[in-house]
Amino acid sequence: MEDLVRALQFDAGAIRGVVGTSSESDVMWLMQLAQDVQSQNLISSGHVDHAQETLTEMALLHDLLLGPMEDRQYIELYERAQPHLDDMLKKSGDQPLMEHPVALMMVGLYGWLVLRMKKETLSAETEASMVALREMANGLARGHIRVYQGR
Repeated sequence: MEDLVRALQFDAGAIRGVVGTSSESDVMWLMQLAQDVQSQNLISSGHVDHAQETLTEMALLHDLLLGPMEDRQYIELYERAQPHLDDMLKKSGDQPLMEHPVALMMVGLYGWLVLRMKKETLSAETEASMVALREMANGLARGHIRVYQGR
């Protein structure tokens, strides 16, 4: 969404045009995001504070599920995704943000979304990677429910 408001050059009319007939709360949320991006001087790249905090929480949850909780189901999903994450890390070069597996997973899923939106044909290898990353993300979501809602 940060990239969307950047692409729309923080223009309120353009934001309303993209949101269309959605609820006013959706428009207001995007307008607030645009304001946050600008006020935090993230005009060309970067994540607003609350997005970065969410990513940090997800990374901590990942570490908790692998470590102290020893969530076997999540560990298995992560192990299936790990070769794909390692590949992404090798291709990313020297980007410190990309060090944690959850950050890599999110970047991979975002890239997949962008490619799908462009209607580009994906290789079988890319599709297989995205399945592994999507399953890891779903496992992380189940872990979140387990940890924070006690289910």
